[in-house]
Amino acid sequence: MKSSLIELIMVMTLLVLFGMTIFTLMYSGADTQDRIMREKNTQIDARIAVSYINVKLRQNDMLNRDIDNQMKIGVRPISLTGRNAIVIRERTFDYEYDTWIYEYGGKLYELLTDPGDEPNEDNHKMGFYIVDVERMDTVFDAKNGTVTNTVYYSYNDGLDSITSTVYLRSY
Repeated sequence: MKSSLIELIMVMTLLVLFGMTIFTLMYSGADTQDRIMREKNTQIDARIAVSYINVKLRQNDMLNRDIDNQMKIGVRPISLTGRNAIVIRERTFDYEYDTWIYEYGGKLYELLTDPGDEPNEDNHKMGFYIVDVERMDTVFDAKNGTVTNTVYYSYNDGLDSITSTVYLRSY
């Protein structure tokens, strides 16, 4: 009787150890899958941001300049973030407005303003949220007529980036 009780305790101990091992492996696998999915989603969001910016730039890149001989596409710093933003001057019928594309608070936005206005704390709330990004850096090269955008995203406990350069025909 004594040996069968010892055998029962040993079997129960082995089953508990085996169960704990299986549970640990399943938990670790699920955690790893969640991390990989989060990283992939941030990378996808960064690709969407770059693609969105490129499409907007190409849609508004005209061979001829504006009526006032002004460039339709520009890059300007905004006081809201202290970083550069893309500004596109657009005209529909008799109305003229600026389209701003900028990053604020880890999100990419598009905001329509009157010509000369820029995003600020008040009008920013009316902007269109596009996608989450960690940061966006925009540089305009007047010599080559290019707009270079670098979108940063979280990856492997750090930052990675996607960079795209659009050559403007209108410059």
